[in-house]
Amino acid sequence: MTFKPDRKDEAILEMLQADSSRTKKQISKSLGLPLTTVHNRIARLERMGVITGYRARIDKKRLGYDVSAFIHITVDYKTHNYSQEQTARRIRSLPGVESVAIVTGASDIIAKVRCQKTEDLNHFLLNHLRKLPGIDKTTTIVVLQELD
Repeated sequence: MTFKPDRKDEAILEMLQADSSRTKKQISKSLGLPLTTVHNRIARLERMGVITGYRARIDKKRLGYDVSAFIHITVDYKTHNYSQEQTARRIRSLPGVESVAIVTGASDIIAKVRCQKTEDLNHFLLNHLRKLPGIDKTTTIVVLQELD
């Protein structure tokens, strides 16, 4: 079932996406809405599965993870009986993998990886990713700058 948010819902969602640590009282004051309205709308959005959780956004560079890359992966369907989804789940479980998406086009899967240095990225590619069964080819694109 698709949910069609109104302007108030959209404003609340936008504020939570920008900073999920904001209190309902802060959102209420900022949007000029009664606190009970904000509370009830957030509760409804949570019940409906629109809001699925709250996360801390972490600056990985401050933790020393300066290298990030997108890896385009082609699945080898001929030699292994693994589905695209099974292969994607295996990739997602590897250390340093931030996200995985099954896509259309020249590659089957795109993974975002973050490492401390380029040597770590090379180690990840050679000793983790390319050793997974079902991986045919990879193309790595190193990120030069990320915008938030």
